[in-house]
Amino acid sequence: MLKDISHLYSKFRENGFEVSEHETMDGVPLLASCRQTNFSFTKFGFAETFFIFREIYENSAEAVRIFSSQAFAYAQKNRKIHLPCGFFESVWVFPVAIMQNPSPEVISSVEENAPRKHWAAGEMPVIMNARSGALSYYRKTPIWGYAYYAGFRKQIEKYLFLERGMAS
Repeated sequence: MLKDISHLYSKFRENGFEVSEHETMDGVPLLASCRQTNFSFTKFGFAETFFIFREIYENSAEAVRIFSSQAFAYAQKNRKIHLPCGFFESVWVFPVAIMQNPSPEVISSVEENAPRKHWAAGEMPVIMNARSGALSYYRKTPIWGYAYYAGFRKQIEKYLFLERGMAS
């Protein structure tokens, strides 16, 4: 069981994220929502990045997919900049599903299937194994995502990597 992930939140705060703990999303409790809003020339305007943490108890790819869609909708509702995506605004969402013992099928569902595409927005689900701290996410780069996917993976590793001894 993962002892505590709240130490991760300091990484977010140190990098300009607003961290809200114990939020709810469609009546379901979240561990935290981390949001950063900034202007980015490479994203042609404002970029809002969200990391949304939730424990997932159902060991299924469908549960992770539903959480990812809900997290994307939550991020859209909780943006600071309310311009339409693609009009000097983009939204990037990392739904972090914390699971006790994700099955190989569930892990494969995020590692092998490209995340859903959105106009000037994206969602990249991540599974964090609560026992080991291991991260599972899409490590490939689709042709349409060439400009962004390396940066997405860097953000996942930067903010979600657990130091040894944090999981038991």
